[in-house]
Amino acid sequence: MKSFNLQQLREKNGYTQKQVAELTEVAVNYIYMLEKGMRNPSDSLKEKLSRLYKCSIEEIFLAIKLTKS
Repeated sequence: MKSFNLQQLREKNGYTQKQVAELTEVAVNYIYMLEKGMRNPSDSLKEKLSRLYKCSIEEIFLAIKLTKS
């Protein structure tokens, strides 16, 4: 399974941080913090990101884990 960090997933799918924030109903600065590994998403946000980025929740979780390393 190829893993991407959250910023790569967002960019691969052609979204801005603002668009992702609006589509997932969170603040733009929260998306920034997720991408920088400063926060962990809730399960419901993981599901939203999974649908938005067209990948599994495991790939999202792995991406966050790798971002923090």
